[in-house]
Amino acid sequence: MDTNTYNFEEFTSFKGKFSSKISLGKTGGFGFSSGFYNKYNLKDSVALKIFYDKEKMAVAFKFFKNEESGAIKLKPRATGGYVASRSFIGKYGINPLKYAGRYEPKEVMSDNLGKVYVIELKEKQSSPN
Repeated sequence: MDTNTYNFEEFTSFKGKFSSKISLGKTGGFGFSSGFYNKYNLKDSVALKIFYDKEKMAVAFKFFKNEESGAIKLKPRATGGYVASRSFIGKYGINPLKYAGRYEPKEVMSDNLGKVYVIELKEKQSSPN
């Protein structure tokens, strides 16, 4: 029998939310999973600003603990948060049906924006019937 060289930690968070995702819905809203909120400690955030890089089709989100000029109010949900973003989608001509899905965000420190969370939109493959 091998000598115990492991340092096990008991896992007891079976109902915990750990999947850190940002979703673009087919109707054009952005959803933020509770795992995303937990990972980045955003539970006190009440608003956010959205930024877009057309060339990279990258969307950046900056969260705020207070209401800010130009920010949209976050709608809390049991599974995280949500913002309607039809005007954003419309302005940049993004077809949410093509890009709807779940994205793994990257935490980025931007020189001019500070800490933001970025997703790069990818066209979704249609599934064969």
